[in-house]
Amino acid sequence: MENEIKNKWLNILEYLKNEFNITDVSYKTWILPLKLHSIDEENNTAIIAVNVKDVGQMGISHIVNKYNLFLQISIEEITGYHLTLNFVNSSDLYSEDTEKEKKETKPNKNININLNEKYKFDTFIVGKNNSLAHAAALSVAESPLKSEYNPLYIYGGPGLGKTHLIHSIAHYIMEHSPNLQVLYITSEDYISEIVEAMRKSKQDRTALNNIKKKYREVDILMIDDVQFIIGKESTQEEFFHTFNALYEQGKQIILTSDKHPNQMEKLDERYKSRFNWGLPIDITSPDYETRLAILQDKNDNSEIKLDIDILKYVAENIKTNIRDLEGAYNKLIFRSKLQHCEIELETAIEDIKDLILTDEKVKITNDYIINVIVEHYGVSLEEINSKNRSQKIAMVRQICMYLCRKFTNSSYDEIGSALGNRDRTTVMHGYNKIEEDLKNDVSLQNEIEILKRIINPQ
Repeated sequence: MENEIKNKWLNILEYLKNEFNITDVSYKTWILPLKLHSIDEENNTAIIAVNVKDVGQMGISHIVNKYNLFLQISIEEITGYHLTLNFVNSSDLYSEDTEKEKKETKPNKNININLNEKYKFDTFIVGKNNSLAHAAALSVAESPLKSEYNPLYIYGGPGLGKTHLIHSIAHYIMEHSPNLQVLYITSEDYISEIVEAMRKSKQDRTALNNIKKKYREVDILMIDDVQFIIGKESTQEEFFHTFNALYEQGKQIILTSDKHPNQMEKLDERYKSRFNWGLPIDITSPDYETRLAILQDKNDNSEIKLDIDILKYVAENIKTNIRDLEGAYNKLIFRSKLQHCEIELETAIEDIKDLILTDEKVKITNDYIINVIVEHYGVSLEEINSKNRSQKIAMVRQICMYLCRKFTNSSYDEIGSALGNRDRTTVMHGYNKIEEDLKNDVSLQNEIEILKRIINPQ
């Protein structure tokens, strides 16, 4: 029974996800970390291992309350066995096994310890822009020598989280599979080591052999920013011999780059095909919700708290990458520390104006203004243009009327036409309503100020 359920464990989890409509984020956070430790056939009980480091101290209670029944049903549907489930902290279950493993483990002589301790899966904010890359990275981390994603090739622009993800993989493997040898290195350091070994090999023939041995005897090789190796003939040639040797042994290779392999002009076709063997997967610029989530996470872990209106303004305006987003946040925190006071919205706007990049002067039209506002409030154009009279939609619609009138020379009729063909008296009423509310509503004043800055940052 135990072996049968273990062999079908991933099928059970996938059935749970699909049958009970579990979101990707919830699935990766709460379900994938679950492992079947053993079956107590006498008591008809499945012992489910939960790593508290993965799900947090309150994670086990949450999993029991929300997913216990779903998992029971899924096990029975896939295997036919009806079992009681007992969720236990994996550190309690594996303490004896770990001691045994340590005695049998080969020494990790070649592990590169230059990993950022903050770059782990539980500190990685998952959004639409990176959810597939996160899922692939977690899959490789959980089954590094059995993954179908080999090589795992994560690509995207600077500051989008590629390094965070591969550091997370390294930390996870080193913690959960201590018998495996992990080597993480940046392309710059790799190039330096190869060049130095080649230089020394002129006097000492063992130098190059030693460096080859270092890279070809590991279980997991991770190279950050591999694009810098491309075009450096000797280093590139040595790397691909190493790549082939590891791949043929079934070892895991993980690479990051700024481009898809097919977009690398100087990359030989035979090498492009190798990079495409596994899974090239991209990370794009984070959307507004992800940017705001990143800022809120930083705010939650900061002694100094920024007001939510400031976080929203930063998230709306810093769209390039996570590095720039965190830079803007850190700048505001620094000012707060320096002045020993809370940062006001106007001060924040002034402080980060030089960090806001615009490719070209945007033509401010009614449609442009309406699109900015609906994105800001998380509603749709269909809702704004419909007859929906809910309090939220009505308020957003009136703000559209107000700001269209403020920023353009459009008549009330023209604004009404852009908002579902509303008549001029409705638009006039909406404009006057916001104008009147602004006299006493400080929260609305802040909202309007933020929107004005987003519409026209200059």
